[in-house]
Amino acid sequence: MNTTPEREVWEELIANSRRVRYRAKELILRQGEPGNHVVIILDGQVKVQRVESNGECNVLAFRGSQEVLGRTAVLWRRRRFASVEALSSCQVACVPADVYCTAMARTALAAQAVAHAHERLLESMVVQGNGHPSTRLAFALARLAERSQGDARPDERAVLCFTRLDLSRHLGVGRNTLSELLKQLEPFGVDTGRNSITITDLPALRAFASELEI
Repeated sequence: MNTTPEREVWEELIANSRRVRYRAKELILRQGEPGNHVVIILDGQVKVQRVESNGECNVLAFRGSQEVLGRTAVLWRRRRFASVEALSSCQVACVPADVYCTAMARTALAAQAVAHAHERLLESMVVQGNGHPSTRLAFALARLAERSQGDARPDERAVLCFTRLDLSRHLGVGRNTLSELLKQLEPFGVDTGRNSITITDLPALRAFASELEI
């Protein structure tokens, strides 16, 4: 389910990009740096995190293949609000800010790109909101599984590469609570490993989280 506005100029952006391979745990974008390029995740999974002034680290979101990151800092000419770190081996396309802005202005897609970024922010707010923790967890896992599958059949397995610590920070619950929530979701196609979670029944998981659909 990859419907980013940039799909209309995808080939142009990729053709004018620099491809870089990152290993797991390497920073792709750094909080506080100027927005001089956007990145397109060609393969792999990443997390978006922000370190607050008191040193607390908040995991804001997880992103997968075909996602565009760093566009807000580029379009609004601001410093980056958060960092992006590779969760697995990732290949990204780094698109210079002038190339990106020119393509978006010529096709009048900039407003759609901002709206898309706001939609992603809303998703994160839902996950970190006041809903029941198991439903919020199911919503987060289902959305990421959908995007990691790309054009694959919905009955194919999706492997999500993140630690329980990252996931607990994202949901705002303790790791013991997270373990209990993951166990509750086992009947809905959630298989938990040491450093990954496999979604084996996406339709069932999506149905469980349906009350949070936005």
